[in-house]
Order: sequence, then structure tokens, then C-alpha cells
Amino acid sequence: MWYRYLVAGICCMASTAVNAESITLRILATSDVHGHFTGFNYFSQQPEAKGLAHTAVLIEQARASADISVLIENGDLIQGSPFTDYMVAAAKMQEQLPLASLLNSMGYDAVNLGNHEFNYGLEYLSRAYAGVSAPILSANLHSNSSFAKQHLRHKPYVIIPKTVTNSSVPNASSTNTINIGLVGVLPPQIMQWDTHHLTNHVSVEPMYDAARRAVKAARNDGADIVILVAHTGMPKHTSEGGDSEQGVWELAQIDGIDGIIFGHQHEVFPGTDVYDGLDQVDSKNGTVFGIPAVQPGVHGEHLGIINFVVNYSEQLKRWEVQSKSAKVERVTSSRDELLVNQLKPAHQATLAFMQQPIGHSQATLSQQLARIEPTLAMQLIHDAQLWYIDRYAQANAQSWTELPRLSAVAPFNAALSASDDFTSIEAGAVTLGDIGDLYRYPNTLDVVVVTGATLKAWFEDAASALQLGTTEDRWSWINTDVPSYQFDTFSGINYQIDPSQPIGKRVQTLPEIINEQKYAVVTNNYRANGGGDIAGLDGSQIIYSSPDQIQHILIEYLRSLGDEGYPATLHQNWKIDKN
Repeated sequence: MWYRYLVAGICCMASTAVNAESITLRILATSDVHGHFTGFNYFSQQPEAKGLAHTAVLIEQARASADISVLIENGDLIQGSPFTDYMVAAAKMQEQLPLASLLNSMGYDAVNLGNHEFNYGLEYLSRAYAGVSAPILSANLHSNSSFAKQHLRHKPYVIIPKTVTNSSVPNASSTNTINIGLVGVLPPQIMQWDTHHLTNHVSVEPMYDAARRAVKAARNDGADIVILVAHTGMPKHTSEGGDSEQGVWELAQIDGIDGIIFGHQHEVFPGTDVYDGLDQVDSKNGTVFGIPAVQPGVHGEHLGIINFVVNYSEQLKRWEVQSKSAKVERVTSSRDELLVNQLKPAHQATLAFMQQPIGHSQATLSQQLARIEPTLAMQLIHDAQLWYIDRYAQANAQSWTELPRLSAVAPFNAALSASDDFTSIEAGAVTLGDIGDLYRYPNTLDVVVVTGATLKAWFEDAASALQLGTTEDRWSWINTDVPSYQFDTFSGINYQIDPSQPIGKRVQTLPEIINEQKYAVVTNNYRANGGGDIAGLDGSQIIYSSPDQIQHILIEYLRSLGDEGYPATLHQNWKIDKN
């Protein structure tokens, strides 16, 4: 089994070689796994071909055919599934968490931090990774408070020495050592998205500045090969490569980088065409400015692989890259049964965690059509958000509590076609698992105060998620280039969207929004702090930040409804103008 690859070479940091034979160095990467470990869908209660239990099979195969391999995790690992929801609950009960044994068994050489690592705060982050033998990376994240220094143990870069015995050389059994430098970065926007956890504890500098400094330091410390491990992507459908959140295009131009692992956007690279507008990006062969690069999708469905053939030059006294290539491989139905068995206790605990009932619904809560019409599922979230803030306003009368109040919510798991999966909760008891399916992120609730002009822009930005369709095909009205989490719907006002009009003139509201009027909008902390670049929201408009996650607000709201549960009456407050 691949567990035998756990031990890195033990040697001095200087590279040595006694022959000129080529060595295959293989960089393996996962990214944006979002808690998909077991290959089991906790919502459908069925196995699925995704998750690290399946990725592990590809890892074993890739390692077996390389002289040296390095396995890297690129962030957004500990949030996003019922399994990780169970982990959060288990941590509160001081139970042992399964992540360390999982990563150690798989033999990860390094773990880069992503933005979602901070969703539950620094103390939980520390608890989740406790016992993980691999170093934690982030060059642009800095601990400022004693609390942060207590719970963060990341490094800007690490150098991993790897050894191989090249048995292909006749009459020789020589140990070769290659020092592989790994530099990690993450989006500075975590200071907006998780400000309630991070303010006064950490700071984040621009990725380019930190990465350039760390790459240089890694080279000076003896790295033969340097891999940028970046939890960030590149701008899509544009020729403009500069972006403070999606920074790979700029990062690739730093001297001294040999390969790039990237993520954050859940794309598969090479293979996607979303970056084809960018200069020096080869989406077919997987290079950015000639550097091999991979982005291995989401949920452990793909493994990123960068291959180097390297040769030690006695004349130059250094390793030289003879060839390089990048690819991604999709998992199959095969899974690592030893890993499945190892995770079985946590898997069973997750199943039990999911079955806890917390309320009742009189009708099915479905997000199937949430991209094209109002649904009870979305209405429930709107009602819970407004209920929560109404209670706050009654107890804490302030100037903003007298303003017209709206709720903004986007569907996370709506269908884009007739064959797509979607959230659907049958009428009857609603469980914790149902809440996790209905609202899939640990966002907290914020209230922003905006002018009518900004609110109109918000409506129009959301309306870009639609396009002119036909009456024969209801799915044709969905602009699939815009993800569902960007399609904010609104409660507290009636409106219609005319996709035949240009953006800026699509939405008509009743009552009409007044440009100079101020409005209080209840939304999540991601959107309020600028997530998605909607209508100029940047955190400065926040007037109230709730300490509670929206998932927990939904639980509290359903419990407040008692035995009667959530009613079946749907309010059709918005529609697409199809005339």
C-alpha cells in the first residue's frame, strides 16, 4: 500500500548525486476538498465517486510510477460537508477529530491554508489540524496577537528533502536527494470574509509580495525545485490578469517558480477554457507563462499531477529540469478500502449527527427551480433572516432599524438543467442534515445599510445570472456562466426581471426603489464584506454583525414554529418577464 511512502528522505540539505541518470519527480495535489473524505453523499445517503477515499487510489498509482513524489493539499479542506459539520460539533464536545490520522495516513508532505479554513475561528483551525505531521503553509498570513500565535503554526515556505535509489544504473545503488521548496499563499480577502474571527489577531499582505519574498528565501535555503502552492485562481473570461483575490496570473511571473498548484475557483486546469482570454495561459497543456500548473477541481474528484524529469549536472553542481508537464486525472469508482475503514467511526458519527430532528415543514423544500422562480426553500431562509433581525430590532431600537428592510439570499444548490442534482427536503421532520443541505456554508448574518442607487445595482448584478430564454425550455433562462451563489434573490419587495434588457435596466420593483433613500438589507457576511464583487459592497456598509451562523438561525427559527412547522404558502414576490 501507499502508506510506505510516508517517510521523507533523511539527509543533509545539500543536493548530492553520483550519476547523471534522470529522475522522475511527481508533484501531486488536491485542493478544495471541502470535507469530502469518505466517498459518501450524506444528503442522498448513497456512495459517490468523489472524496479522498477515491483520490487515494490515484495517489497510489501516481506514486508507484515515479522515482520521487510530493503530495500537497491546497486548502479549503475543513469546511463544506456534513462530515466537517460533525467535526465542528465533536470539537465542542472535546472529542478527538479524525483529520490528523487521515492526512498522516495518506502521507501529505504539506498543507496550504485556504480561505474556508478560517470560517470557524483560529481555535478550531488549530484543533482540526492538531497532530498533522505535515507542515502548514501560508506566506502572506501573519499572526499578530498572542491568541493567533498560540493557535497558528504555519510557515511561509518549507523545503522537503526527497531521496531515491536509482536502481536503473548498472552496478550502482546511489542515493540522490532533491530539495523541493513549497511556498503557500491565500487570498487577503479572508480579513473581510471572516473579519469577526480575524480582526486584531492576524494580518494578510498581498500575495505577490509575500510569495516573491518566500520564493527567494526558499532558493537561498537550498531549494532545487520551487512549487507555488496558491489557494487562489485567475480572472475568468477576460484579458485582464491582475486581481487581488484571483492572483495566479501575476504570481506566475515571479522568478524562481518551477510549478504551480492553484485552486479556490473549483475549476479543472488544464482542461477548462475560462482562462483562455489571458495572455500566456495554455489551458490545453496546463501552463501559465510556461510554468506547469494544475487546479484539481473540487471535492476530491480530481488529482493534479505535475511531472518533472530532472538530471543532476556535475558541471553546474545543480539539478536541471529536462522536461515538465501538467495534467489532472479524474477519480473512478475505485476507492481505498483501508482508508474507508479508518474513517468508519467518524462516518457513523456523521450519520447519527445528521439525523437529529430540529423542526417540521408542511411542504417539500426544494431548490430545484430557485434559479428561475421563488421557492419555499429560499423563502424559508429569507423568513428566518428577517425573523432574526426583527427580534433584534425590537430589543435594540436604532436608527437603521426604522429603515425599509429587505433580505438577500442566493441558492447554493439549485438545478441548472433538468438532469442536475438539487436540494430537496421532504415535507415532515427537518433534521440537522437537512439544514446543512439547505444552507451549505457557515456564514454569519450581517445587515448592510445602502442607498437606493446601490440597492438597484445589487438587483441588476443579480439579474446577470439570467439570460433571454424560450417558453419551451425553462432552463434556457439561466446564464450558467454565473454560479448560483451569485444569484441573490430578495424578500421584502416585489420585482420582475426582464432578461431581454441590458444589465442596468432589467429589474422593475414595486414599490419603486428611490435612489436617495436608505435601505437595510439582511445578508450573509461573505456578501456584506465584498464577496462576489456585488454592487460595491466592501464591508464599510455593515451596520450590524450577528455572532450566529445562518445555519443556526435556521435551526432556531424552525424550533420557534413549534409543532405546526413551516407553512406551505409560497409568496410569489418576483418573476422573470417572459413576454
